[in-house]
Amino acid sequence: MGETTWSFVHRVAAAYGLDAEDLTGEWRSANWMQHKDRGCAGGEVLLDEVAQEQLARWCRVRAGHLARALPSWAAGPQALAVRDGDRRGGDGRGWMRWRTGVLEWGPVVFGCGLCAARRGGGGQRVWVYGRPTGPTGSSSSAKWSTASVW
Repeated sequence: MGETTWSFVHRVAAAYGLDAEDLTGEWRSANWMQHKDRGCAGGEVLLDEVAQEQLARWCRVRAGHLARALPSWAAGPQALAVRDGDRRGGDGRGWMRWRTGVLEWGPVVFGCGLCAARRGGGGQRVWVYGRPTGPTGSSSSAKWSTASVW
């Protein structure tokens, strides 16, 4: 499992003393999400290659490292690919698309605050994708747990 990209953006912004919206202010959005919904745990943001590279530079790691830690990372470029004459990019500004993370990568739950602090969370709340656990392993009878995540 792993952290949501939107949660990670919040943590990177906090490390610079910013809000997530300040950090992503230059990126364009392929769709619109109400401001009040941007803080919900189930919200996720997909990033194109330009935005991914910018985020990776801000936290001083290679984008490939983030791909291993953020389950939705690989879906961003495909979700924001230029299609049928749609004109995007070319000016160095990234694109993002809002999604509900639960749809593809599992339920979003709060991660362990102590574990996040140890990994540079700076006291920020961390949202991670959990996975079902239970007697049959199916989501219909499962309880959601992040024990394997952290």
